[in-house]
Amino acid sequence: KTFVLPMVKLNGNSLEFAATALREDKEVVIAAVRNEGVALKFALGNLNQDPDCLKASGLWDEEEGDHYSRQEQAILSVKFSLAEQSTPYATQFALAMKKDPYLKHFKTYNPNAWCKESCDPEFTNINYPCRGTLATCTNQLVNTTAEGRPCATSCWRFAFRFHQELSKDTNGFMIQVQESGGLG
Repeated sequence: KTFVLPMVKLNGNSLEFAATALREDKEVVIAAVRNEGVALKFALGNLNQDPDCLKASGLWDEEEGDHYSRQEQAILSVKFSLAEQSTPYATQFALAMKKDPYLKHFKTYNPNAWCKESCDPEFTNINYPCRGTLATCTNQLVNTTAEGRPCATSCWRFAFRFHQELSKDTNGFMIQVQESGGLG
């Protein structure tokens, strides 16, 4: 750890070559993603979905109540990019949006920085009947807040649809990012 910690502080992507135990070490992962947000894809032990690691990477707002100057909300439709075998493109795009002089003023839902539960055993089977509604999702009755909002154990389709509706209700927008391998 004494050797790897200074290395990931200089080059966050060097986390990829660290020993498994260090890729599961929250201190090491946070140091890496503070240097390079996309390095979060090399974190192990579910740290790629850890709130502190997501905040350190820049993918999550530091504070839940962060204020945005625009009332319209946005949603990203992207491929999952926080797994080691994934491309970093969606993460790079989300981080670039947060720095963009215009787009940074919109609260934007990034599905990569959210729960990864699913009522669909294959997660993305288009033929599975879940369409992200209470009527079609078998995972929702106990997996919402008292206000009916998605929570950490909600199906990703339910959470995505909820945020699509929120964007629509605020006259917001969705950005669908297409990678060379297809749409997200």
